[in-house]
Amino acid sequence: MFKLHRAFPGLILALVAGHIHAEPTVTAAATTMEAPVRAQDWQRDLDLQHWGSATFHADLSSAIIALSAAHGATKCTVMLDIAELYLTHMLLYEARTTLEGITPVTPDQARRLRVLKNATSLLSGQAVEDFTGSALNATNRPDRAFWAALQAIAHADAGMLSANIRGSFSGLGLQSRAALRQMLPVFIEAATELGEQAHAAAGLKLLAELPDLADSSTGQFLRGRVEERRGNNASALKAYFLAAEGWDEYAARARLAVADMSLRDGGSGALLSAQSILQDGAEAWRGDRYELEILKRMARLYAGTGDKIEELLALGRLLKRFPTSSEAKGGQEQAKQLLNDLYQEGRSGSYPLSEWMSAHLRLLPFFGAFPAFPAHTEALADYVLGLGATDLAAKEYLRAIHEYSTRDSQTHKSDVTRLTLKLADAQRQAGLLPQARATLEAMKLETVDPQHDAHATLAAKVLSELNDGPALMQTTLTAPTPDHLRDLGMALSDAEEWGEATATFLQLWKDHPYEFAFEDATRLLIAANRSNNSAAISKVARAFPQLTSSAALIDLAKSLNATPQSLMPLSAEKVADRLQSLDDAFQTIKNTSVSP
Repeated sequence: MFKLHRAFPGLILALVAGHIHAEPTVTAAATTMEAPVRAQDWQRDLDLQHWGSATFHADLSSAIIALSAAHGATKCTVMLDIAELYLTHMLLYEARTTLEGITPVTPDQARRLRVLKNATSLLSGQAVEDFTGSALNATNRPDRAFWAALQAIAHADAGMLSANIRGSFSGLGLQSRAALRQMLPVFIEAATELGEQAHAAAGLKLLAELPDLADSSTGQFLRGRVEERRGNNASALKAYFLAAEGWDEYAARARLAVADMSLRDGGSGALLSAQSILQDGAEAWRGDRYELEILKRMARLYAGTGDKIEELLALGRLLKRFPTSSEAKGGQEQAKQLLNDLYQEGRSGSYPLSEWMSAHLRLLPFFGAFPAFPAHTEALADYVLGLGATDLAAKEYLRAIHEYSTRDSQTHKSDVTRLTLKLADAQRQAGLLPQARATLEAMKLETVDPQHDAHATLAAKVLSELNDGPALMQTTLTAPTPDHLRDLGMALSDAEEWGEATATFLQLWKDHPYEFAFEDATRLLIAANRSNNSAAISKVARAFPQLTSSAALIDLAKSLNATPQSLMPLSAEKVADRLQSLDDAFQTIKNTSVSP
């Protein structure tokens, strides 16, 4: 269908219909390039009724034959006739292409060439630069108002439109049937928007003479618009719903009309009904301002029913499809706030995890490139990790890493490092220790990196759980954690590095006294005994009353702290017995189940 109004977003198509008495007549078609004769001067410039509606192929064949034998001015005249023939059948691209290849020979040919170019532009929805000087605006043309109305629409000149609209309908009767079919809906809508109900109704009667057009989305939409302007909302909605069943531009406009009426109504039933009709036709019309407007209405409708996810998805499609539109900037801010609200609800536990996860995956294709989206992904991963869903958390950490990795690497280097550490920890908690170790080993952190110690601490924990004592003992931390010191002390003990084990447990006790548990004291006592560190043994024994409430262990500790009898001279057998006695005591401490 004719798309003149699409060339001017924001312009209300306003045409005031003139007196319409009957469907315009169409002159009998000529079958050759010589007939019929152009009786009037204006017809020699442009006459869309000169060629018949049903004889296109015969007329074009005759023109081609004539062209093959023509030369000079005659050839130019034939080319101009061919362009007019294309215009008669609204083959605008072909007409424009033909006109571009014509070089006029005579002044009359130059005049006619300009008229044909002007007509092609106006029928395509494009304004003419100097319409005042165009022969289409000549007072002797009976269809002058028709062309002037098209110029007014294309140039968004409401005053000029009002001055010419009445005569434009009469001018319709002087055009070809193809031009009538495509111009009539535009003029009907224009009359409707200006409130010229009588003229709009007359236009609908004329439209009824074209049943295929009248029963199409075009005709139904125009009926709906007329009824809406009259205040007959029920009749308007009925017509709009019928129009919305189609797949063309007027069907898209009908969906918009339903949405606008529902938003004005404000009731939940009306909003839900509009949501349904827009969803059903969401893919029916793509690529111009009507798709943009539909997406805007969808966002408003979902906001009206409180459906944040669908509102976000509508905004996401708008931003993807029309990133440079004026609506995109406002849409970005709106989407940013909605995303913040959604993920905050998820973190607070007020949003069901299954719905949150489903929404996250649906939103990702539209908002994954948003600056804050990787942080939202990380928040979701943190939450599910806290619930014990380690595999799911690892996947989301990987997703966030990928999102950051597609951006400036230096800007987000620390973000990638932090997330990689979280990924390794999630793998560790999932029992995927080899994978966690591989993840950590793939990270190349300088010792000056702020997250170097966090990396070393996690690596030590993984190595400890892997029972890789040798590798654990090679790990160094600037500020060792209690767990690291404890794991290191145990690894050293397993390697029978008793002196270093004693020093490590003593460091744990000194640096983290509140983390130093009964089991740590037991291990320290064993290591101190094996390394013959009497000072450490005495320190543990003196502190035992603060470490345990077990009377038996306190007595044992005191006995260990008592001054031993002289060992000299001492036989080898007595030495062995004494050491065995101490080992038994340490085993007793280790196996006694007493809370610190």
